[in-house]
Order: sequence, then C-alpha cells, then structure tokens
Amino acid sequence: MGPEAIWLEVLNGGREGMYRFTCPTCMDAVEKRADRKIVALLVSAGVDPAGSVPTEDDEGLAPDVPTTIPFPAADQPPEGPPLTIDDVIDFHFRLLDDRYIESFLAPR
Repeated sequence: MGPEAIWLEVLNGGREGMYRFTCPTCMDAVEKRADRKIVALLVSAGVDPAGSVPTEDDEGLAPDVPTTIPFPAADQPPEGPPLTIDDVIDFHFRLLDDRYIESFLAPR
C-alpha cells in the first residue's frame, strides 16, 4: 500500500487529524486518529493531506475553504508500490524521533 492509498484529514493546523485506508488483506475500511507525530510522518512519507479544517491560529485562509473532503470510494484500487517492511520500520523510528518531527513541522 503506497501513500496514495491513505487519505489524511488534517485538523487544528496540523496538530492532529484522521487517516483512512482500505485494508489490502480484508478490504475493510480502516479509520484512525492521528496525533501530530503521525500526521507529520504520514506527510513525510508522501501522504497528501486531503482535508484541512482551519483553526483560529491559521492566518490567510479564505472563508470558503472546505472543511472536509469525501473519502475515496473503496472500489478504487490503491496506486503506487506496496509498503515494505523497511518502510514500516523507518516509519516507526521517525515516530519516535521528536527532533525529526519538530524540524519537519518547523516553519520554512
């Protein structure tokens, strides 16, 4: 399962969110909460934050910014190469590295 198969909704200016995907084994829809570390790691792995709910802290957002984007249909095949065990291990260690997460979230 590649990053294109994961749908990420970002909330509170990137501090939390939800991610969804279809399990490639059982084909069930899976939805999980994501804290700031998971949001940052999913984005760094190439997951496009499809939805964004603005907060009072966010500046310059147009008032008509959509608050949600519908979850893709489950019958759409996932795109991209499947995740490898090395991808999962790398993901695990990035979640544990606070400095990596802070540098990723730092304004550029």
